[in-house]
Amino acid sequence: MRREGAGWSRLRRRPTGPFLFSMADSPSVSDSLSPKIVRQHRGSASREARSMRTMVTSRRMCSPAAVLVAAALIALVTGPPVLGQQAGYILGPEDVLEVTIWGYPDLTRLVTVRPDGRISLPIVGTVTAAGLSVERLTQILTKAYAAYIRDPQVTVIVREFRKIRVSVLGQVAKPGTYTLPPGSRLLDLLSAAGGPTEVASLKEAQLIRPGQPATPVDLERLLAGDPEANVVLRGGETLVVPEDLVNIVNVLGEVVRPGRYRLKGEMRVLDILLVAGGLTEKASVTEARLVRASRETGRLGLDRLLLHQDMSYNIRIQPGDTLMIPEETNNKVYVIGDVNSPGVFVLKTPVTLLQAIAMAGGPVPRGAATARTAHVVRRNGNTQNRIVAGTAKVEPLPNGGTLITVDLQALLRGGEVSRDVSVEPGDVVVVPQSGLSGFQVILNILAGLAAIFR
Repeated sequence: MRREGAGWSRLRRRPTGPFLFSMADSPSVSDSLSPKIVRQHRGSASREARSMRTMVTSRRMCSPAAVLVAAALIALVTGPPVLGQQAGYILGPEDVLEVTIWGYPDLTRLVTVRPDGRISLPIVGTVTAAGLSVERLTQILTKAYAAYIRDPQVTVIVREFRKIRVSVLGQVAKPGTYTLPPGSRLLDLLSAAGGPTEVASLKEAQLIRPGQPATPVDLERLLAGDPEANVVLRGGETLVVPEDLVNIVNVLGEVVRPGRYRLKGEMRVLDILLVAGGLTEKASVTEARLVRASRETGRLGLDRLLLHQDMSYNIRIQPGDTLMIPEETNNKVYVIGDVNSPGVFVLKTPVTLLQAIAMAGGPVPRGAATARTAHVVRRNGNTQNRIVAGTAKVEPLPNGGTLITVDLQALLRGGEVSRDVSVEPGDVVVVPQSGLSGFQVILNILAGLAAIFR
């Protein structure tokens, strides 16, 4: 009796199982088990046996070092084995797979997972790959080919990983959908989106995977470097970063970066202004106000804080506070009289009387005749909380304004800084010539005001 060849015995057909396809179901008729294919398989088996004998003979002649070098070269050419690839990687459309049935090179295929999640292979036909791990797909293909091949040795290797598309919503700098390399993690997505905003609720973020309930994500742990919080993204996820509705402070008006900011521990007025980029040149420090969550309002006193370094005004900010920094409608000060460079000066920061005179070049030196006093004319007449009692003389003017007189000599020679007074936008600083009577000084001031404000 004629004995069956080795190739035919290994290709003996078995009953079709639940995961298998019959020959009639195969999409490739040319790949059916024709005698030609059988002869090819028998010939490849013989060639394989000859190659194995040659390899064994070569190994006997090689040193251990040569074997290690050869193994390294083989690893470089063939790539990592299936077990060495990403553990738990889930296949999806656009993944490129190499499917090998050892001993049957004609059945080896390089296939791309189609948009419908399937791949087509010789003999077994169409198989669903998307949503499976590499290990699970290998098991399914092994069972499928077992209907046609005795003890098939099937390997599946991902030769090209698909890029993943993930989205991020909420309080990040650049919300949207991003295409990331395979193996990307949560921190990669957060970095691509520009990071969380100042008002992001880092402990309330959620990661939503397709078909699964939302998973809480602690972004504080992630940003602190906790590797367990830096989960691998599979594709299709959406990261939702909500707004912190509790620990928020609003900064409005004339700051460099107005907006909503998250309180981080104990923060005070200067801390919040620093976070907001500081004041603009148009900021009115005298009119800045603080609105509490309880709707209580009050003057911030930024002029006292910034000009006089009175830290009692650097109050603690509470959740829900709003800092309102209005625009200074007239942020100019006028310095006239017996100074070297009289003129109009723009106030970028709060200044005192002595500083305003210095901006105008200082008083004209006249020896003993140098001006002994200086005057500040305030048109609105409101001097409450702006002049320390006893340091200056305050008089009403006929036009409804206020005349503030300061001992200039005490400031220049005596160093009595406590006598210095704040100069506000719209004020007129007058340094009169020495020897003029009080009546003449007032007449000169009124004449100067008429020339300035007509």
